[in-house]
Amino acid sequence: MKNDEQFIQRRMLLAAVLSALVMGAYIYLTPRPEPPTAPVTAEVDEISGNSTQEAVAIPEDSPEIEQDSEAIEAASEQIIRVETETFSVSFTNQGALATNWILKNYNDASGTPLELIHPQGAQQHGYPFRVVLPGGDTLEGSDSALFTVDSGPVVRRGPAKVTFEYSKDGLYILKSFNFKATGYIVEIETRIVEANRPLRHLLTWGGGFGDTAQASNEIHSQTFYFDSNDIQRIPASDAEDERVEFAGPFPFAGIADLFFTATAIPEAGEEIRLETSSIKIIPAGGEPEAEKLYAAAAFGGATNNKLRMYVGPKSLESLAEVEGVGSSLRNIVDYGFFSFLAEPLFAMLRWVHNRIIDNWGWSIILVTILINFILFPLKYKSTQSMRKMQQLQPLVKQINDRYKGVTMRDPRKPKQNEELQTLYKKYKVNPMGGCLPLLLQMPFFFAFYKLLTVAIEMRHAEWLWVSDLSNPETLPIRILPLAMVATQFWSQSLTPNPTADAVQAKMMKFMPLLFGFIFYQFQAGLVLYWLTSNCVGVGQQLILNKLPIEQLQIDTPHSRGRNKKRSH
Repeated sequence: MKNDEQFIQRRMLLAAVLSALVMGAYIYLTPRPEPPTAPVTAEVDEISGNSTQEAVAIPEDSPEIEQDSEAIEAASEQIIRVETETFSVSFTNQGALATNWILKNYNDASGTPLELIHPQGAQQHGYPFRVVLPGGDTLEGSDSALFTVDSGPVVRRGPAKVTFEYSKDGLYILKSFNFKATGYIVEIETRIVEANRPLRHLLTWGGGFGDTAQASNEIHSQTFYFDSNDIQRIPASDAEDERVEFAGPFPFAGIADLFFTATAIPEAGEEIRLETSSIKIIPAGGEPEAEKLYAAAAFGGATNNKLRMYVGPKSLESLAEVEGVGSSLRNIVDYGFFSFLAEPLFAMLRWVHNRIIDNWGWSIILVTILINFILFPLKYKSTQSMRKMQQLQPLVKQINDRYKGVTMRDPRKPKQNEELQTLYKKYKVNPMGGCLPLLLQMPFFFAFYKLLTVAIEMRHAEWLWVSDLSNPETLPIRILPLAMVATQFWSQSLTPNPTADAVQAKMMKFMPLLFGFIFYQFQAGLVLYWLTSNCVGVGQQLILNKLPIEQLQIDTPHSRGRNKKRSH
């Protein structure tokens, strides 16, 4: 039967193995955010009515709006383009829809300014800013209507306003888009009147949003709203079977992918409705058969929607600048459970990047070195603990030999455990101390993982041969994971082995291969962090191995027995 020392050492091995497995499981099997619970929906029902139709019905005594019987309609299709420092946006007056929404300061994988509207998806599912009725029904004739455009040039320079207007057969529609010279905010106003009565309606972004060419971008496709001091997220999969609807006095609601968002911000205290559906589109640059599931959004819900809309990067700096909601809007960037550690780490990274070296890869290296030096005292204590354990092995073996064959249920087993604990206490040794450095790195690993996943600053960030720190290396054979495995073997060879169990020692030697297998699919920035940590660890261990070893004064029972025998 396993003796207690072996049991302790196997637990150390199990802790290391589980740490590696948890890393992989965290990346590959992290569950998507849960949809809001039933009570939230119940609150919405109280605000919006008992059903979709009741929520949007106009009271019988609502005042009628007098309309001019004269039709307002353009003779032909017209394209209007607005240019600001941050946007290049094209509209068609047929339906008053956006056909292009380009971010000038961000590129796609080919180096072209990023298009946020998926071309094929928009053709199939509708271009942004279609008007729909609550519940998703199309307002008949609105998509094909030829709106008139306010007077002005075809290409307008920000600040600029574009107003579309249409009236025919008792239906009146107004859409207005007001752009500033810079920044990511667009002021939008829409109004619909049918048969002299105002009509509740929503605006859509339904044909695919964001950088769909980004690896695994569909996993991060979601809608969201802010409620009760927290972001409520609705992934595309939640709306695969049916439309998901929420409404309330939310400060904002919108749609997002991994790095970008289109967020609607109503006037203070006003109710906004968010409806989420899902669509299947082929990611940009994807194979024809590689359709993925993406979220589609509709927001608004008033008869006269007045919204500010942030359309741009999920950058903490840019989001924080949005007037009135900046402090809560920055929560769109999801750092996960370890946000308490990820945000300070990113602040440190950004400081190093802005003040010391203008490269995110080198910034990761410098911050990693700093973290390892902060943790060095704990590494020193861990090494001392392992060296003491090595010296105690003969004594531990003698105790275990006396209880050889004793099972866990044997009444003598507690006595064996008591002797071992007395031994560890006498010599001030923690048998689990060797696992401390690895366990301490776990929170930093998870924090760095989330940070390097969601921080838009890492998108397309280059370092030496790495073209994008937010994605795995693009080389046929990835250098960073292989170097990480090599340095981990090296570090392992320098670290004292606290166990005399040859089987466990051999198993521990395979740990770097397990880590290498897991890390091979990780972002280059994350592997760079772990590789740097290994390199610093090797240097620290070389120093620790040169320090004098504290020699324990051990008087084994075996030696005392020999002395007694000679005295006779």
